[in-house]
Amino acid sequence: MATTDVDDAHQKIAELFCVHDLVPQARAKSVDMKLRSLHRGDVGIEYLDYGAEVRINPQGLENFHLVQIPLAGHAHMDVGSFAVESSPRTATVPPVDRPFSMTWDIGTPHLIVYVRRLALASVAEQLYADKPRDGVKLGYAMDLTGSAGRAFLRSVVELHDDMINQASSAAPVFVQRLLVDTMLSRLLMAMDNTAAKEEGLAPDSESRLIRRFRDLLERHASEELAVPDIAENLGVSVRTLQLTLRSEVGATPSELLRRVRLDRAREMLLAAEPGQETIISIAERCGFSHQGRFSALYLDTFGELPSESLRR
Repeated sequence: MATTDVDDAHQKIAELFCVHDLVPQARAKSVDMKLRSLHRGDVGIEYLDYGAEVRINPQGLENFHLVQIPLAGHAHMDVGSFAVESSPRTATVPPVDRPFSMTWDIGTPHLIVYVRRLALASVAEQLYADKPRDGVKLGYAMDLTGSAGRAFLRSVVELHDDMINQASSAAPVFVQRLLVDTMLSRLLMAMDNTAAKEEGLAPDSESRLIRRFRDLLERHASEELAVPDIAENLGVSVRTLQLTLRSEVGATPSELLRRVRLDRAREMLLAAEPGQETIISIAERCGFSHQGRFSALYLDTFGELPSESLRR
C-alpha cells in the first residue's frame, strides 16, 4: 500500500495493528506512507515508512508483540517515565499491557516483526522449561549489535525470504514451522541478552550466583524444589537465573537440579552394601519418586543401571 492521505494511512495501520492516534509533525500535515505486509499464522513481517516525521500514540497492543527495527534514521519511544532511543543499532519493543507513544523522524523506515503473545509464550515455555505465569515480559529495547541481536535479524531475513516465495516454492510445512520457532527463540534470547546488560550482570556476579545456586542444590537437592522458589531464595528473578545458567553452563535450573540428584544417588549406590540398601530407598532420598523414571535417567547419564552400580 502507498498513500499520501493521513486518514488512509491511519485506517490501514489501525486495521493491521491497533487503535492509535497518528499525527504528522510537519506543517503540511501529510505523509508519504509506503507499507508492505507479510503474515503467516502467528507472525508477520512489515515494512513501514511514513515518509514524514510522525507522532504515534497507540492504546496498547494487548494480544501481540512488536519488534520495531529502524532501517535508517532515528525514532523515540516513551513508556511512562522510560524512554528508548531507537536506530539501526537498537530496536524498540513496545509494551503489550500499557500505553506508550512514539516519534518517528522523517527518513526512518522500519522493519516490524509481529508476533502473537500466545505463540511467543509457547516457545518461551519450551526454551526455559518453565511456563511464564503472566505471559512473556520482554522489556522495551533490543540490542541489535551483539551476537544474539544479529542472530535474530538473520532468522527474520530467512523467514521473510520463505514468506515471499510461499506462493511459488514455499518450504514444506514443518520447515516453515521451524523457521518461525527459530525466529521466536532468537527473539527471546536477544531480549535476554539486552536484559542482562540492563541488570548489570558482570561475569563475577554471575559466577557468584552460580556458586550460590549449586550450594543451595547440594543442601536441598532431596527436597521438593521449584524454580521460582529457588530464584526467590537467591534474590533474583526466574528470568535472570535462567539467563545466567544458560550463559555459563548451558543448562536450565531443572536440568542442573536433576544432575545434582543423580550424582548424589550414584555416590550412595556405589557406597552402599548390597542387601542393606535398596534402589528405591536411595532414589527416594535423592528426590526421585518414580523408580522407572529414575532408572532411565540414571542409565542415560552414567551408561549403566542403578542395580549395576549397587553391585560394585
